[in-house]
Amino acid sequence: MTTLQKQQLVVSVEEAIRHLCEGASPVRTEKLPLEDCVGRVLAEDFFTPFPMPPFRRAAMDGYAVRSQSLLEAGPGSEVMLKVIAEVKAGTSKEWAQECTVDRPVNDRDAVRIFTGAPVPHRYDTVVMQEVVTPIYGEDGKPLWIGIDRPHPAGRHIAEAGEDLAPGKLILVKGTVIGAKEMAVLASYGQAEAVVRSKPRIVVLPVGDELQEPGTALSANRIYDANGLVVYAFLKQLGAQVTRRKPVPDHPAILANEIRLAAEQADIVITTGGISVGDHDYVERSAASAGFEPIFTKVLMRPGTPTSAFKKEGCLLFGLSGNPSACYSGLELLVKPAVQWLKGMKNYRNQWLKGKLEDSVGKPCPYPRYIRSIATMELGVWRIAPLPNDKSGNIAAFAEANAIAVIPAGGRGAAKGEIVSFLLLTHMANGGLTL
Repeated sequence: MTTLQKQQLVVSVEEAIRHLCEGASPVRTEKLPLEDCVGRVLAEDFFTPFPMPPFRRAAMDGYAVRSQSLLEAGPGSEVMLKVIAEVKAGTSKEWAQECTVDRPVNDRDAVRIFTGAPVPHRYDTVVMQEVVTPIYGEDGKPLWIGIDRPHPAGRHIAEAGEDLAPGKLILVKGTVIGAKEMAVLASYGQAEAVVRSKPRIVVLPVGDELQEPGTALSANRIYDANGLVVYAFLKQLGAQVTRRKPVPDHPAILANEIRLAAEQADIVITTGGISVGDHDYVERSAASAGFEPIFTKVLMRPGTPTSAFKKEGCLLFGLSGNPSACYSGLELLVKPAVQWLKGMKNYRNQWLKGKLEDSVGKPCPYPRYIRSIATMELGVWRIAPLPNDKSGNIAAFAEANAIAVIPAGGRGAAKGEIVSFLLLTHMANGGLTL
């Protein structure tokens, strides 16, 4: 057994996530204009600065009246009320004060009112315009209205603070700002928000065989697909990503590239060079660049050699050069870590349950994460493992919309068994049509 093998730090997927998050803190914060905060993570709790609604307002178009004035109303016995004013949304404060002047409680009058307008405090109910009989003046505006039914106090009126009282915690830090959160912040007049900065990530493809797309392919070379897959994946997660040109299989060169990347990144991700071959240098180069191992082996297949290292405030992930293993490492380990660094409260993967459509006979000592197609039928998720799910099969990779977990052991899983599965990031973010 080699020295490297003796030093292997072996963890499960869950243990790997825990170790990654224990050693890292959410990234910096910044204050941004509200319109630039979509998709960003709130860095501070938000408490309501004033009641909502902030004033007593009408919830319908109609007439503000006193419920006591309508006690004698009924079919064939309309109560006639004089329309003394009209109030629309945005009415001035001075007018609202004028309408609160005390009058005898038996005065039979009403105020024409529109949705969102302030309701004068001397009126306690709003009657919808559809149920009144108006009598119009020469200017086309109602002078009198007839109402043939009683109306309880409080109907169609939103009282101040009815929705939310002042000082209430309404958005907690770690919340991703979307349309609903934007509505809350804008409703309270917030022009800016304090959010987490985007994690800075540098992607380093590793391998003498790698060549940049867009160049003429040389003999025995392959294009760097993994580097672009990782780049796209991280951009979808909302990170600030830089992809470097492929780094050759040379320990000193790789160590220098890792060192330079770490100076400007929160995370560095390498693809390739993490197995146990004579030319796999990531672990050695990481140590030369000052990184300490967090784990060097994960109980998962594909992607068992997936590794992680740390140096001060920077994480380094070593992902496999195998396309399937690389993507599994992204979904299972990198994504939770990035979301943790973003400050998200819900940073862990959301696993679902589904029924296997076909058996998976191949046994494995570790949990197997197989590419699958997930569909919903009659409220049940059905998981069809890809029949040609070879680890390096790019075509199979493109077809999949889920990763299903086959438990470790000697029997695989039978058709009809319930297994856990994860919708792939590009599908969970809106690409999946069911």
